[in-house]
Amino acid sequence: MKPGTNNRVRVLLVDDVDVHRFTMKYGIGIVNPAIHLDEAASLVEAIDKLSTVKYDAVISDWSMPGGGGEELVSWMRAKPQLDGVAFVMISAKNDTKDIIEAFTQHKVDDYVVKPFRRRTLVEKTLTAIQKRRTGAA
Repeated sequence: MKPGTNNRVRVLLVDDVDVHRFTMKYGIGIVNPAIHLDEAASLVEAIDKLSTVKYDAVISDWSMPGGGGEELVSWMRAKPQLDGVAFVMISAKNDTKDIIEAFTQHKVDDYVVKPFRRRTLVEKTLTAIQKRRTGAA
């Protein structure tokens, strides 16, 4: 599952800002075109997609109107059928306290601070997927 391999994974990008989703989708596609990307613009849309489609990972913004990443990951972790889905939180929150909270209270698999390098986002997402698959998460 290293960038550039033919292993196909499916990732859901969740962000309320169109340009942020476009930037992530474009950047991830450049680094690893084998990753299949879907998008959701809200918590409700993400839950709907996660209820009907099997994903390997979710990349979600922390703060969104109507519910953000912390609500989404809490919903996911309460669903046993989604135990194998990795969750990467993205946020402009770069305070150590916020990052620790994301891991300890919200049970994210990884955390990426905005702005980020697209290769970093892909590598962290693929690593989180691998950990979930092997039970190391």
